[in-house]
Amino acid sequence: MFEPERCAREILGQLVRIRTTQPAGDEKDAVIFLREIFEPFTKEIAVLDHGANRASMILTMPGRDRGGAVAVTGHLDTVNVDSEEAWTHAPFSAFCDGERLYGRGAADMKGGVTSIVLTALKLFREGFEPSVDVHFCFTADEEYGGIGAEALCNSGKLDCVAELVVVKPTDGRVGLAGKGALGLSVSARGLSAHASRPGQGVNAVEQVSAFARSISALLRKKGRYPLLGASTCVVTGLHGSISTNVVPDRAEATFDIRTSPGISHAGLLDQIHEMARAQMQKYPPLVLEITPYLDRPALGMDGDAPLVRRFVRIFKTLGLPWETTGITYFTDASVFVPRLGVPFVVIGPGDERFFHQADEYVTLKAVLQSARIFEEYVRTIPGAEDGEG
Repeated sequence: MFEPERCAREILGQLVRIRTTQPAGDEKDAVIFLREIFEPFTKEIAVLDHGANRASMILTMPGRDRGGAVAVTGHLDTVNVDSEEAWTHAPFSAFCDGERLYGRGAADMKGGVTSIVLTALKLFREGFEPSVDVHFCFTADEEYGGIGAEALCNSGKLDCVAELVVVKPTDGRVGLAGKGALGLSVSARGLSAHASRPGQGVNAVEQVSAFARSISALLRKKGRYPLLGASTCVVTGLHGSISTNVVPDRAEATFDIRTSPGISHAGLLDQIHEMARAQMQKYPPLVLEITPYLDRPALGMDGDAPLVRRFVRIFKTLGLPWETTGITYFTDASVFVPRLGVPFVVIGPGDERFFHQADEYVTLKAVLQSARIFEEYVRTIPGAEDGEG
């Protein structure tokens, strides 16, 4: 007998106990666990081995029309644990108080993965046949490089996918926009001088800071985006001082830039390089060198798109309040959506304000609610004969 609450607790608990922390990942251990769950129901399980005990998996539920497909995707990796002493309960013990299950990755993203698993299990046990193929995807390395999503796109197994549900902790709200991420390494070479005579030097640390402020001002001029607000530039690393009484002539910094949909990263980089040239001309012999280390595009969906309207109907059917949100961090959607060219929504259990922290948790109620949403989504996927309304 399929008991959703018991299954949720057991599957989520085991996923939390399986350590898939970055940078090692070790997602293959979780893939083995998930494959064993579904092997009694289907042979359509594809494991993509990335090496070094890292892997992603695609579980396919065959549809009546095998020429079409949709995908529901969640990731298996988690961030690391900085200090276990900061946790009330051991971060991999999967302690459950009956309502909340605690542990590293409980919200991001083992709770969401559990919701996907519960959905697939229930439908497989029923022998349900969707209108088109449904690919349940479990990816490695979402938190950093996106090797899992890239490998799935390169595999060709998602070529027929027409729409995408990306599972992330949104506290039950539906994400219709996501900020892009542009990471820059900035190196500055100025002119050294004694700190008592700063006017004789070109302070590389101050120049990097001024450069960041210029980028922030440029982004503010580009306005605010609904659900996301303004684009931002944050200095996340800065080193340059060589002595307490010397104007530093070298500085190394990292800039984390978050962009709204409609901002081309290529165009933005052109503007940033032009600003650097202007600053160097103003403060010779200053040299600014800029190297991108991360480039994830921003994404946005029209609130009246057919996929979104279907989710509105799903929420109404289930008696759930409809609320949309924007995703300020990047997700696998920033890999999948540009590569596949498909509409998307982002939704899942857990509150984004509390993941990546000590005592991370997700409620079993939220996991089960997301599973009901995903189940209704699969049941109501239109076929070629149905069209979109």
